[in-house]
Amino acid sequence: MLRLTRIEEGACYVTDTTNFYVAWSMLCSASKLFWGCGIIKELDQAKSLSDQAFGDKPELLSELIDLFKCIESPVLDAVRIIICFENYFKAKVLLEGYVIHQMDLNVCWQNFPQFVTQKVLLQKMNPISIKEVKHAENHEDFSSEPLRILTKQTIGMSTLLEQPKYQTLYLKEKTVDDEKLFSILRNLNYTRNTLHFLNLEYIMSGLNISDFVFLRDYVTNHLDALGNKMTDEQWKLEIGKAEIDHLLDSEFDDA
Repeated sequence: MLRLTRIEEGACYVTDTTNFYVAWSMLCSASKLFWGCGIIKELDQAKSLSDQAFGDKPELLSELIDLFKCIESPVLDAVRIIICFENYFKAKVLLEGYVIHQMDLNVCWQNFPQFVTQKVLLQKMNPISIKEVKHAENHEDFSSEPLRILTKQTIGMSTLLEQPKYQTLYLKEKTVDDEKLFSILRNLNYTRNTLHFLNLEYIMSGLNISDFVFLRDYVTNHLDALGNKMTDEQWKLEIGKAEIDHLLDSEFDDA
């Protein structure tokens, strides 16, 4: 069951403006995570040294290696980048009107069989709209009653990376850049899942500096651009935040 009175749970499903505010908050968190990565902070220097070391100044290779060794936590960087894009994708899914929380298989199996096929949740392959969930539970549009169908856990990155019907929500027209993005993220997600022996050398064996430059440009041109565009709609953000604050206050008043 998912409470709709809390921003950390399901407040994003109450109104269009709470949806907007939560999605914007996710983009802000995603951006902060990305730009806080050690490899991103040192990227200009790393690219300059790499271009020279593999160009006409091979003697700079040792300096490039030393720079990599000074990066504090490559493990944390890999996790940060994946979570950054996970939040970006989920924010876009939300803005398109679909749920980002996992459905409860047992609840659906017993009470809402329209969301299950062969004992597997349809959500595994198909995005489920917020309206579908509310309609199934007979909730009015602006209801803040809990949703039994949804759990507190959100959809995993593997689903977001691999399922074509989810990709259509955040990639309206798939481009070469998008194909490259998914290739890089799959590689990083794999390394993120092997943390027991992950180090910078391991990360760089699957990725190169140009991949991180690509990610930086993608974040600037897509994630941050969307966040900035939403920031310009200040009135929506203010209403969304006020509504979420009111939802929390009403929960405590009812307690």
